[in-house]
Amino acid sequence: PERVAKIIKDSDAEAVALQELDSMTTRHPADVLGELAERTGMYPTFGPSIDFQGGKYGIGVLTKQKPISSRRVPLPCRSEPRSLLIVELQDYYFCSTHLSLHEADRITSMGIIISELSKPNKPVIIAGDFNDTRNSKAMKLLATEFYVFPKGGNANTFPADKPKSEIDFMALYTGNGAKATVKSHTVVNAPVESDHRPIFAKVLVEW
Repeated sequence: PERVAKIIKDSDAEAVALQELDSMTTRHPADVLGELAERTGMYPTFGPSIDFQGGKYGIGVLTKQKPISSRRVPLPCRSEPRSLLIVELQDYYFCSTHLSLHEADRITSMGIIISELSKPNKPVIIAGDFNDTRNSKAMKLLATEFYVFPKGGNANTFPADKPKSEIDFMALYTGNGAKATVKSHTVVNAPVESDHRPIFAKVLVEW
């Protein structure tokens, strides 16, 4: 946790999407997101996807601003339940997700994501592990309603030690008229902190 927290603090991000979080499990008998919140001084929002080893396992969001509300939306996965976590902040919504390893599930999930994130009356940003490449059917479906932020330099994020694939993304819902200018969007050089490399974006949203 201290290595992950350092990356978050060094980025000075307003909001952070995290995946594969244990909470009070046998392999990690503590609240991982809570630990990261304490180390970064941010507000945690946890979205448990499954019961696991006596605790919970899922996704989360850290924010500098105290959230107004949050909700978890189940997503299909034939091997393990997945989720979309929607966190409402004062001026926008920030969402975390982790999609299935199966293509059909990811395509179905995109339909759910588009439907759910077209409802808020504020700009909506989604970030996470999509387990798919930019030119895949699922990501092309997302791009019909979202602006998927381009990355500068080497865009590959997985595996962390020697990245060969770009499967982690951030995107803005544009169906409500929101627009984004990406000032920068890079893959962070972090080969051991996780099995994926983190991505960090500075974005100006017009609304």
